[in-house]
Amino acid sequence: MASTIAFLSLQSPKCYKINQTFLCSNSLLKLKKQTSLSARQFKNLRSHKFQAKPLIFAVQSNFLKVLQTAWRVGKDGVEAGTNMVPDAIPRPIARICVTVVGAAFALFALKSFLSTVFFALAMMGVIYFGFIALNKDDGPKGGGDTASVDDSLEEARRIMEKYK
Repeated sequence: MASTIAFLSLQSPKCYKINQTFLCSNSLLKLKKQTSLSARQFKNLRSHKFQAKPLIFAVQSNFLKVLQTAWRVGKDGVEAGTNMVPDAIPRPIARICVTVVGAAFALFALKSFLSTVFFALAMMGVIYFGFIALNKDDGPKGGGDTASVDDSLEEARRIMEKYK
């Protein structure tokens, strides 16, 4: 996934579009010569004398490009699998068979992963509810029951009366 973040702090920025990324600068030479902030510039950004604050100007995430890349990789995989099938089988049939086998394998792997995750979640739930069921007699440890507080205060009064 292609992501770009440009940190800029300029008084009057001029914006440029370079390779689907928006960048702002006072001059293009500054962009070409320097790709990251130096330590001195970073200190200037944090100092109180410097008026402009750094801002995130562009955050780009291209999900469509990721899907296109995955589609291309899948097509290349099908072509590679088709080339491994003997030439006696016609190419369209070989391509369909390789696609079906690949899709079946991918679905099997996805099903196995999801069933493992759901089994782990179900076991955690059973263990949690078993723990709650076995420890329900203990009750809350502090501050929840007003009757126990009244009982303890009454007991404390009796002890104080005893030692007066």
